[in-house]
Amino acid sequence: MNTPCLRVLQVVSSSATSGAERQTLLISKRLARDGHHVEVVCPPIEWMVNELEQSGIHCHPIDMRAGWGLPAIRRIAQVTKAGRFQVIHAHLSRATYLGLVVGTARGVPLVSTVHVETKEPVYKFSAHGKNRLVAVSNFIRGVLRGQGVRDRFIDVVYNGTDFSDVTLDVSEDVHVELGLPAERRLVGLVGRVAEEKGHGIAVAAMPRVLDRHPDTHLLCVGRQDGDYPKLIQDEVHKLGIADRVTFTGHREDVARLFDAMHFSILPSVMESFGLAVIECMARGRPVVASNVGALSELIIPHETGLLVENNPESFYKGMDFMLAHDDERLRMGENAERLIREKFTLDQMVERLEAVYVKAAGLG
Repeated sequence: MNTPCLRVLQVVSSSATSGAERQTLLISKRLARDGHHVEVVCPPIEWMVNELEQSGIHCHPIDMRAGWGLPAIRRIAQVTKAGRFQVIHAHLSRATYLGLVVGTARGVPLVSTVHVETKEPVYKFSAHGKNRLVAVSNFIRGVLRGQGVRDRFIDVVYNGTDFSDVTLDVSEDVHVELGLPAERRLVGLVGRVAEEKGHGIAVAAMPRVLDRHPDTHLLCVGRQDGDYPKLIQDEVHKLGIADRVTFTGHREDVARLFDAMHFSILPSVMESFGLAVIECMARGRPVVASNVGALSELIIPHETGLLVENNPESFYKGMDFMLAHDDERLRMGENAERLIREKFTLDQMVERLEAVYVKAAGLG
């Protein structure tokens, strides 16, 4: 696709290190690399500002919550006018609200990515004129339809990953770094330590897994906020498996950790997409996941992983299968990596977004 050079303003309203924020950074970097003019409005958070500036992308740190959002609206309007942007691309509901107000006032079309299941009315309100809603999965498209958004305003663009192209630092073995015996078989659970991510289910399944496979070790990778992480760690100690479960906290080298794992699990209560799933699969590792939300769009049962019911018994059985059938696990891992290269790369995602921008800007 020969896409004209576009001027795109990315607006993200969250300062977390979750999927939406990471995808915004990946999109911005790849658009800039492809020759588009990209600037980013983001919260005044050091890690995000630093990463953008190090990538040569001009960013505008703005407090989007102060004064009912009015100062942010004025500032984003100034940035939009000065940059002569053709499209505003918003991520998450507050950014969508701000982008809708500014875009409507300045006659600039709004593209808003719906990253999570939500009942926020701003998405339905924004679905008019040249504006577009990007659903990160068919599951999210169904959610938007159920809220009365007309299908002609919705484009499904799967998240993408460049994990398959990551060059790893292998100077230190993961087992050595974590102080684990070399024979331990690592099972990963990647995502913030939160109730909705299902850490309680994983921990509850582990005693039976260890009875059958005593060389197993659960590696929980992700940030730990609030009270829930302590509750889970207390449960780990109560079950007597503290020496078989490691909480790493937030890590930047997740691809390296995936390479050390036999497979990963995701016992989520709900997933609008499942970025950790495609990142794991991109490294040739299968995933055992809850059959909820969009996860059935990512995992082909017994081909690239397993989909199971969201309870400890089902996850025990799924983990037991992977640990007991090495040939099947390796075959599914190879299939998983192939599927990611076919459907879920960063280049594919950005190419589809470029088509959405062209449509919104009236250039196609």
